[in-house]
Amino acid sequence: MEQDNNDTLFEILLDAAKKVSMGAYDKTDSLMELTNQNKYPAVVSELAEAFGMMIVQVESREFNLEQLLSELKTKNQKLKETLLRVQILESIQSHMSKFVPKSVQDLIEDNPENPDLTKHEKNISVLFLDIAGYTKMSENNSREKMNYLIETYFSEFLNIIVENKGDINETAGDGLMILFQDDTPKTHAINAVSAAVGIHKRTKLINESLKGKYKPVSVNIGINSGNASVGSTRFKGIAGDRWTYTASGAVTNIAARVCAIATDGKILVTSLTSDHIKNNFRLGEQKKQKLKNVSKAIQVQEVLID
Repeated sequence: MEQDNNDTLFEILLDAAKKVSMGAYDKTDSLMELTNQNKYPAVVSELAEAFGMMIVQVESREFNLEQLLSELKTKNQKLKETLLRVQILESIQSHMSKFVPKSVQDLIEDNPENPDLTKHEKNISVLFLDIAGYTKMSENNSREKMNYLIETYFSEFLNIIVENKGDINETAGDGLMILFQDDTPKTHAINAVSAAVGIHKRTKLINESLKGKYKPVSVNIGINSGNASVGSTRFKGIAGDRWTYTASGAVTNIAARVCAIATDGKILVTSLTSDHIKNNFRLGEQKKQKLKNVSKAIQVQEVLID
């Protein structure tokens, strides 16, 4: 009879163990009852107590696990929100990079929290170019055709400019203003003229590829070197603030004026540029030129291309 009772008690313990293994704790009251050593055999009470302790520990671990899962869900949600913000910022950066000069992007990447965009005097080379006869071309071609031409030529020019460490600072219809910066004046002057020669040669190739569809174009280029005030300028108005990053001063103005007197696809450089590049490029005769709104005549030379 005693053996039957013990078998029944062991069955209760076994059933409770199975339930616990499946995550059900509805037999805990039965186990607590069996821990009473005054009513049940010692071995049964000890097993029941051991099972009870096991259940307590399992429940505790499950509770901790649920807390951990809850925290992970919260952190995962925050991570998703952060990732979304990063994706948005990357998208903004990608779009902004199409409009922000490379020099500005580099300054921001070097010090994102406090980029130095204030004006500093730097020795640079400034290149201006414009497509000759643009106004007349625009009168004889549709807007779509003109956009296609400008994009075709300028897209090819962009590769050459980047290869020579230039930075497109401004665009104006048929013209570009490009800055070349380097710690060594000779280097940025050579880079500027190398870009100009590359643009001249690429223009000829594009003209040839478009032969029969469009009239050939000429790109006139003027280059000047020297100290300029390089940095950001803030314009304040009723509509809000507008910031630009550019090089200002006589160096820029003269480069623009030299470009204005260049004709037939010529590359003209001032003496401040030619002094740095005379051993690297073939130059024409030095001539004094009177430039618009410039009080003194400027020494100008043509870069000769074979």
